[in-house]
Amino acid sequence: MKNSKQLVSHLRSQSAFKPLSSLSCINAVKELLPPRLHRFILFGYIKNNILFFALNHPGAKQEFDNIISSIKTPLKQMPPFECKEFSFYDVRAFVSYKKTFTPDSIDDHIEHYEERSSGTFENTIKDEKLNKMFENIRKTIKDSDE
Repeated sequence: MKNSKQLVSHLRSQSAFKPLSSLSCINAVKELLPPRLHRFILFGYIKNNILFFALNHPGAKQEFDNIISSIKTPLKQMPPFECKEFSFYDVRAFVSYKKTFTPDSIDDHIEHYEERSSGTFENTIKDEKLNKMFENIRKTIKDSDE
């Protein structure tokens, strides 16, 4: 009987779960970086044997470039165990200006509009099911208007 660690390891070795193993490799390399850089890393990916990190601040990219030059050589000679099946020869970073939302801030950005209809319109739909749905919408509008 396999334990959970062996089961996850076996699943990661399957070709269908290759993105999962690349994610664990990216996280292993991320852990090698100083903790102060962790909060600036939005995501990472491997493309054309290059490991990319997206950062959310230009100052963090500059610091990342200074630090990564001292990490590249040991990383190539002794990659983390999770990266044994990936052979990336370079590590690069770029600044992503894409707006990210946290679950708390999503509610703040939802715009609410007042109902502009008063529910006075014709219902000429002949299909009974659609007619009933249309009438339910009319009823909802009239109830919210009062």
